[in-house]
Amino acid sequence: MAVLLCCVAVASAIQTAANQEEQAEAALPKDANQYVREVIKHELACQDSDHTHWRYHLHREDEKGSSDRDVIQTREGQLSRTLLINGRPLTADQRQKDEDRMRKQVSDSGERAKREKREKDDGDKAEQMLKAIPDAFIFKYDGFDHGLVRLSFFPNPHYDAPNREMQVFRSLSGKMWIDPKARRLARIDGTLFEDVTFGWGLLGRLNKGGTFNVVQKDVGDNHWDVVSMDVNMTGHAVIFKSINVKQRQVLSDFRRVPDTLTISQAYELLERGEGAVSANNEPAGSKPQGNR
Repeated sequence: MAVLLCCVAVASAIQTAANQEEQAEAALPKDANQYVREVIKHELACQDSDHTHWRYHLHREDEKGSSDRDVIQTREGQLSRTLLINGRPLTADQRQKDEDRMRKQVSDSGERAKREKREKDDGDKAEQMLKAIPDAFIFKYDGFDHGLVRLSFFPNPHYDAPNREMQVFRSLSGKMWIDPKARRLARIDGTLFEDVTFGWGLLGRLNKGGTFNVVQKDVGDNHWDVVSMDVNMTGHAVIFKSINVKQRQVLSDFRRVPDTLTISQAYELLERGEGAVSANNEPAGSKPQGNR
């Protein structure tokens, strides 16, 4: 009897989950591209209105090695302290160079301005590419995955890329996951199904088979942030200079810091090592603190 009741309970749970997915699917717009367009519009609006600042651990790997950093965002830009290089504590010389870098950023307004411009330029490019996604691709619903709406995408043959960066969209396919309750992008995976050439191949080429994966989530206080990024692409640039874009980033242990925090105050926190975290490759958690 106990086994029978257990089977009934499992069957009921499966049916309930199936019913919930059917209801969620029925609530989605029939046009998958329209759904993606609405979500991306909401995504950009949320990013634009979120002025919170956070402290987190950053683990980064590329062809040169790996590093771990304690990062603090402030109203004057972000500041980071290197914790490990290639999994090992810094040597005395490396520590001194890292301290010099931090002090220069804190004391030199010109250096901060250059960093701010680079970050803004990168942000503007990312926003431009995000806005173009509903036009650059054709989306199709691909079911549900742990409560997320999964969609597949492939290039829209009628899309005319306005610049070199967006030419890559014509050779890219993959899947996208959306959180239907928050209406936020949760994950995107992409693969180059053919070579991407720039200037008829003379300026550059990205080789077929390159991949990328980006995951973001709510890390606390309804603040969504990228928690992992993995890029693996190869090719060549102007006159056969080798391109080897292999990069992995994991952001974890997010903690809210005061929105009024200055870069000098962030430096003091990093010097004291308050709340410093050790290297790890675990998914980001959240320990929010401070007030909006």
